[in-house]
Amino acid sequence: MLPAKRRARIIEFLRREEMASLKELAERLDMSVSTIRRDVEYLCSTGHLTRTHGGAMMNVSAHKGFEPEAAISSELESDAKLRIGRYAAGLVQPGQTVLVDSGTTTLAAANALIDRDIPFTAFTNDLAIASVFSHSRSINTFVAGGNVRPGSSTLLGASAVRTVEQLRADIAIIGAHSVSTDGLSDTSIELCEIKRAIISAAEFTVLLADSSKFFSRSFSLFGNLEEIDLIITDDRINPEVIKELNQRNIPVETVSQEED
Repeated sequence: MLPAKRRARIIEFLRREEMASLKELAERLDMSVSTIRRDVEYLCSTGHLTRTHGGAMMNVSAHKGFEPEAAISSELESDAKLRIGRYAAGLVQPGQTVLVDSGTTTLAAANALIDRDIPFTAFTNDLAIASVFSHSRSINTFVAGGNVRPGSSTLLGASAVRTVEQLRADIAIIGAHSVSTDGLSDTSIELCEIKRAIISAAEFTVLLADSSKFFSRSFSLFGNLEEIDLIITDDRINPEVIKELNQRNIPVETVSQEED
């Protein structure tokens, strides 16, 4: 197993269990203790985890303004992201104009749209997503100008925001680092600026968020739950979260393993 995938599995486990010993991690993830120790030390040095006596726990304080490096992020909740992405791709109709936000779950939706092979116009602030769309002759793709965010394929900045503000689209497919009762949030102000513009530019906004994103809050808010027309998540989401969303009349669709 590649290091990024191993480290993603460790983060996923600790998000659910909060704390674990090295021995428990090794047993549950089917890895050697020595490998777990090296990966935990790496994740502690990069701010993902905090060491405990004989084990590790999530670095909760870092969650608000910190996100995993790209290689690890792409592996986190990868199965759920694929299923969520496929469901989202099924919402796009031929001939529509679609805004696709940057992110690993929205990238999964982009790949699923390629598989559907339908004609539509796409606009994205993600170079990786634009590259995916470039493989289809059916998709007319536009890319935001701006600055490339270090360590990612995301385009940010005032010029990118201004471009999005001039658009009017049928549907927006967006992601978020965290979803809470306060609203949608992410790890940087620049990310949130372009996400706000994307929401405002679309007639129908779909939020893609795996169950690990609820109900936490990141550094900067970019939207209210009531601004979202549909949330797509996976079936591991806490039933109390679904109840809260239903009480606020926010439509939610959950995808399950059986849909693969």
